[in-house]
Amino acid sequence: MSEFAGTLRERVIIEQPVSVRNSMGLQEPGWEQVCRCLASVTLANVGQQAEGQALSAMPRYRVTIRRRDGIALDQRVNWGSRKLMVRQLLDDPRLKDRISMLCEEVRG
Repeated sequence: MSEFAGTLRERVIIEQPVSVRNSMGLQEPGWEQVCRCLASVTLANVGQQAEGQALSAMPRYRVTIRRRDGIALDQRVNWGSRKLMVRQLLDDPRLKDRISMLCEEVRG
């Protein structure tokens, strides 16, 4: 077993945006589950965002999961009561067993 497996301690749900119809037949935005998995979630305080030049004051996190298909930008990670939007995918070819996502917390 690798050291990476020991860092996956958080349960998360990854969702993708979908359009659903309400009872009146109008389209409304909704979310559809892509997967449930274990993840490593750490606070990402590096770069311009940490220097006060951020466009947003919301916390940013690095979420790392085992490699799987279907992970994309603008999906949402549910982590406990927090909702994190995937803003960047980091797919390092040297680390073929994992995908890292830079996420920004959203409210509402």
